[in-house]
Amino acid sequence: MIFLDIDGVLAPIRRWDQYGDLDPACIRVLNEIVAGGGADVVVSSTLRHGKTVAELQDMLETEGFTGCVVDMTPTNMPGASRGDEIAAWLAEHAVGAYVILDDHAVMGELRAHLVLTHPAHGLQPADAPRAIEMLRPPPASPSRPPGRGSRTTSRPSLARGG
Repeated sequence: MIFLDIDGVLAPIRRWDQYGDLDPACIRVLNEIVAGGGADVVVSSTLRHGKTVAELQDMLETEGFTGCVVDMTPTNMPGASRGDEIAAWLAEHAVGAYVILDDHAVMGELRAHLVLTHPAHGLQPADAPRAIEMLRPPPASPSRPPGRGSRTTSRPSLARGG
């Protein structure tokens, strides 16, 4: 699952008082992450307020997004940080691997899942491999048949009695 902020991630902020438009280059990187990680999107951006999931999907598709927006984080948590909102969403949904794409570093215990973007540049091609890696499940450890390679395996005694 991808938790997606928009301003500073898909829409670089060129001036502190002026938010930018969605950048096609940033959308292409997001499409690469979605395809490479086999993931869907949960919008965590403040732009989700007052919008439906369908409206967010349409807004992104219009700009070239090829993935699927499946949900948004809760909006009924006054004073909560974005990390708190994501944690609340995760508590209600069974998710294996996930990544947070955001230009704000305050994610609390979820920080290890964050790909931090520079707000003036947004999502960059160099961010994709790390995000995709976070979306892949850890490799399963190979199982060994019982008794093989174990230090506790008993061996017949070589000593002969009297």
